[in-house]
Amino acid sequence: MPQEEIPYTLTRARRRTLAIHVHPDGSVEVRAPLRLSQVRVRQFVAEKRPWIAQKQAEALARQAARRETRLSPGDTVTLLGRLYLLATAAPGERPGLAGDRVLLPPGAGKGETAAALGSACRALGKDFFPARAEELARRWGYTFQGVTVTGARTRWGSCSGKNRLSFSWRLCFASPQGADYVILHELAHTREHNHSPRFWALVGQGMPDYPRQEAELRELQKQLYLLEL
Repeated sequence: MPQEEIPYTLTRARRRTLAIHVHPDGSVEVRAPLRLSQVRVRQFVAEKRPWIAQKQAEALARQAARRETRLSPGDTVTLLGRLYLLATAAPGERPGLAGDRVLLPPGAGKGETAAALGSACRALGKDFFPARAEELARRWGYTFQGVTVTGARTRWGSCSGKNRLSFSWRLCFASPQGADYVILHELAHTREHNHSPRFWALVGQGMPDYPRQEAELRELQKQLYLLEL
């Protein structure tokens, strides 16, 4: 009995090869050259059926874990190496950072919790990132043109062509060593606006164990994904 075709959306572009992308919701996108025949596309999808099934199962498992993973009042979070208690805001209190607590709106869902944590991290980052960047810049002989705290989801930090540094508030969830790595990474870009061997030599000079920090940051990204942060 023939197997059912796998549903997919087809995106054509000026490219030479076929590629399959399984989205977080398990849907399948096939990216194909402009003039490649539909027959060849369907054949390619059929050939990749086991791989697609595996990736869809992984995506659905991540979605299930994401639904079940949440932060609630009484839980704690570690921000820049310091422990904070999540608590429900009392009448008149504003959600966000309050001493050693992060206040959440009453009955906060994931969206409201993320907003309160974002507010807390922005407040922390506004003080921490410029001061720490200045300290590390003095230590290693860099100069930069200021610091901005952003809401970037996919990049921990960046360096503009004019050597202005930006850091995502989500970096506050990293360890102090992880935060230092990202800051040093962006400071190194003030000299090398690339990822050449010279750039990585600069990073390694300031933090010889940077591959370990990169690995920990990748794991942190997975945790933040589950928390929808």
